[in-house]
Amino acid sequence: MKILKEDEKIEDLDEYGLKIIQAKNAYRFTQDAILLVKFVRLKNDEKIMDLGSGSGIIPILLSHRRKGLSIYGIEIQEELADMSKRSVNLNKLQDSIHIINEDIKNVKNLFKSNQFDVVISNPPYISLGKGIISSVNSRSIARHELKCNLDDIISSSNYLLKDKGRIYLIFKSSRLIDLILILNKYGIEAKVIKFIHFEKKRKADVFLVEGVKGGKRELKVEKPIFIQDE
Repeated sequence: MKILKEDEKIEDLDEYGLKIIQAKNAYRFTQDAILLVKFVRLKNDEKIMDLGSGSGIIPILLSHRRKGLSIYGIEIQEELADMSKRSVNLNKLQDSIHIINEDIKNVKNLFKSNQFDVVISNPPYISLGKGIISSVNSRSIARHELKCNLDDIISSSNYLLKDKGRIYLIFKSSRLIDLILILNKYGIEAKVIKFIHFEKKRKADVFLVEGVKGGKRELKVEKPIFIQDE
């Protein structure tokens, strides 16, 4: 398998010697993915699903966090799924990371229900009809609810998760209520929230959330992160 295409390059992730293939002029992972990875709490031997896996950054970074992890990533864009698979091969992680080129709305055709300990997603933030859509297709799909919306993400997560399984998301602060209502709709209780401020004097831009399927109603709000201080 050819590792690089003409418009790609390999970048060092500065962690465990890991590397990733990145497009030069199309979709690239953002700081949000790194923040989400740092927020996720894992145990040994867990089965993990990354919905909307993009370049595969989240599975690759999580692969060394605990022993015996089995990580799956679903990505609808064929070119991104292919790039992600090549990054997995580059890091020799084929035994623990499995990338699937598919629509997340089709998870019932791919997996039995209640199979995963953890679901992770960095979903599109922007509702249809809002914001300026990028001319680069891979970027627009990552940012706007063109191929899936928040309900699709949470519905699929509910199907995949075991009872008391955990979901981790990063989402736009202005849509906090939307997310909480949809989590509740599918029987997932928000347990931990952490707000992220890109500048200290600005309101929170995004937030991280941990939810538990079938969890009790109790919410912990952690200290916020100010990116300028990091």
